Amino acid sequence: MFSLALIGIPIAYLVVLVGLLVRREPGGLGLSLLFFAAAVMTGVWAIDQSRSSTAGIAFLGIPLMGALGGFLGLAFGRWRSSSEPARKIGAWVGLAGALLLVSFNISQGAQTKSKNRTNDNKWAAQSAEIARDRKMIDSALKLNAGRERRYLDSSIRARMNDRAFLIAALPHDSISPALLDTLAASNDLGISLEAVRNPGTDSVTLARVFRTHSVPFYFFQALAAHHHTPPEILRQLYQHPEPMGGLAIWFASNPSTPRDVLDEISKSTDRNVIAQLLENPALDCQMLMRLGVRLTRQSQSDSPDANVMRVTELVPQKCGQKAAQ
Repeated sequence: MFSLALIGIPIAYLVVLVGLLVRREPGGLGLSLLFFAAAVMTGVWAIDQSRSSTAGIAFLGIPLMGALGGFLGLAFGRWRSSSEPARKIGAWVGLAGALLLVSFNISQGAQTKSKNRTNDNKWAAQSAEIARDRKMIDSALKLNAGRERRYLDSSIRARMNDRAFLIAALPHDSISPALLDTLAASNDLGISLEAVRNPGTDSVTLARVFRTHSVPFYFFQALAAHHHTPPEILRQLYQHPEPMGGLAIWFASNPSTPRDVLDEISKSTDRNVIAQLLENPALDCQMLMRLGVRLTRQSQSDSPDANVMRVTELVPQKCGQKAAQ
């Protein structure tokens, strides 16, 4: 029903305008077009204030919003001077409705803008706090050389409710796997993501996050890139029915990626993905030679292909001097 209104009402408004022009009855058209334009402009402005990735969908409703404003403005423009009480009331109801529609758009846009400003201020304050904590942690680690894990573990446990401190501390590789496992289960997605990204997080924790977390998609990139992600999890992640885009480059650079997945990735036409694959320690002579043949055949330009040149450099290392000759 809504989809029909989304298309039908704007078409009906256009038909009415054309009909009035054909009959040479322009009364009220000026106010109608004024409120049509006001509804469209304020609606577009309100949507533009949103930073949501799905905000663009709202633009589908702009023609409907404009048509409603236009119809309400038309009612006021044509009936405001009528001697019939019903039409006169309808005219003022139309004006009130048109003004309410425009005011609603302005109010929504202003609220979104204010919310964005508040969020920006909070983010700036938190970023500054995280930066201060990073400096403090770096200084403390220098003073605790040889005892980094003991210092970080005890400091983190003492400040488990201090989000800025946890975000600042989690990139360090001196945190114990057991504590990282605890933090990976945090309800704060930012903290759990940093725990998953930590190079010291073990395979059991990473597998649990993939299999049991309520929003596993949030961790797909980190899991695809992590060297401790179990091969079977990487394979499931690569074959996931709803994959995230852009993960191939992370699979390509991960030495834990299973051979069959690397074989599939080696068929990519993305030069950046292939460049990462060529630096993967798991790349063997057979795959390298097959990749080199394909890249050489595909190379059409006179300028040298950096990936073809890199294959030439790697052949002696992966296949031995005899194969290089």
